Amino acid sequence: MKFENPDPFQQTIARTFTYTTTAFLIGATFYLFTSNLISLTLRPDWIGTAMLLLYGLAYGNITYFITRRYLRREFTFNIFSYLIGLIVLFPTVLLVKMKGNVFPAWQNELFFFTVITGGMLIGIWKGRIKGAQMFQELKAKRAADS
Repeated sequence: MKFENPDPFQQTIARTFTYTTTAFLIGATFYLFTSNLISLTLRPDWIGTAMLLLYGLAYGNITYFITRRYLRREFTFNIFSYLIGLIVLFPTVLLVKMKGNVFPAWQNELFFFTVITGGMLIGIWKGRIKGAQMFQELKAKRAADS
């Protein structure tokens, strides 16, 4: 293997591995810093609703930025952009399940996971659109420079 001049497939593998570890790390870090706030989503007033929406928005933004950044380059695995969101959500789901006593009822847990999954899916959708747009702009700029 020549590492001085890697071919596009090697670059894609390296970028995919980097984005996988980054998405997992960001998902775990976000959960660890905000795990004490999850109990606020159980409140029956407007504060609980606002916290639940903030969690959905936060996971949507995280996946938006990672997906957008991944897709703005030429050599990518197109299907991987969908997996980025699952990788970001995995630490949260795993740690909530391992902790066990975060939610008093399974309905609350299901609702929380539904909201953050919805935010993640919207983030992927918008990130794919913006990433493709940024890639086209980059391609047009390269063509104009040539």
